[in-house]
Amino acid sequence: MNNSFLKLFLFFLLGIQLAYSQESNLGIFQAQGDIGKVGKPGSVEFDPVNGTYKITGGGTNMWFTGDEFHFIWKKASGDISLSANITWPDTMGNPHKKACLIIRQSLDTNSAYADAALHGVGLTSLQYRDKKGDVTREIQSNVNAPSKLQIEKVGNYVFMSIAKDGEPLHPAGGSFRIKFTEPFYIGLGVCAHDNSVSETAIFSNVKITNIKHETNGSPKLESTLETINIESKDRRVVYTAEKHFEAPNWSKDGKYFLFNSEGHIFKLPVTGGEPQEVNTGSAVKCNNDHGISPDGTQLVISDQSETGSSIIYTLPINGGTPKQITPNSPSYWHGWS
Repeated sequence: MNNSFLKLFLFFLLGIQLAYSQESNLGIFQAQGDIGKVGKPGSVEFDPVNGTYKITGGGTNMWFTGDEFHFIWKKASGDISLSANITWPDTMGNPHKKACLIIRQSLDTNSAYADAALHGVGLTSLQYRDKKGDVTREIQSNVNAPSKLQIEKVGNYVFMSIAKDGEPLHPAGGSFRIKFTEPFYIGLGVCAHDNSVSETAIFSNVKITNIKHETNGSPKLESTLETINIESKDRRVVYTAEKHFEAPNWSKDGKYFLFNSEGHIFKLPVTGGEPQEVNTGSAVKCNNDHGISPDGTQLVISDQSETGSSIIYTLPINGGTPKQITPNSPSYWHGWS
């Protein structure tokens, strides 16, 4: 064996060792790299002892029709979830810098994707571009700065779950339909939202889970009340609960909603919070045919407490004794002149 061949062989072995070392330093992921034209190259530091990923990324944004960020990923197929705790060591910088859990069709800057994004200011959103080159849309959570996020793909639907410190993960509300061709990419990403700098986020307790469906399990009921921006079509979750509620009416002054659940009427501020029950007297079997008078002073309900069949009543907007309107049943309110 001559010296040239020996050197080439040793160089080949060294290349294999370096490649293996690089892959092993990424923990459960396979590779990393910048997406789009970033001003500051990104990087990843994996701590195998603590299982943390320190990810630094540049880029202008992950929005509109293209993205710029640093991405660490693996290829995946099937129904899957990715969860992690996320912290920003530096709370300064652009308030909309993003640390994300990402499912992405390709490594192209304009790829179809879905992500659960924690912004520097605490805003948490489920974002998506359902087709390559299309615009990005989002569903904003009503919880600010959760400590843990999860993105979940089930069939052609994507969901986000969140948790504050000490809480279990729970649905953030809202979902959307997007079709990924297998295999796709799943991983973690950071965008500085300012292409002249780079920002760093720390991901811990990172877990990828292939979801197995129980054929004999009972369906899980979840309801979500959202508002939609007419111009952008972006959505914001106001309230979500693992029970049946329905038929929100928007108050005349635009400050609250009225909806029904389990036979009662509830009032909820547009800004979110916990619903408060409206006093409807003896009418405690209200259905979804209810509304607000044009002048905003009265509430109309359809209730079946008295006869077991729906009757229309009115009462003061803030609650009180119901006044029967229709003598016959069943009757359901559908409009107010």
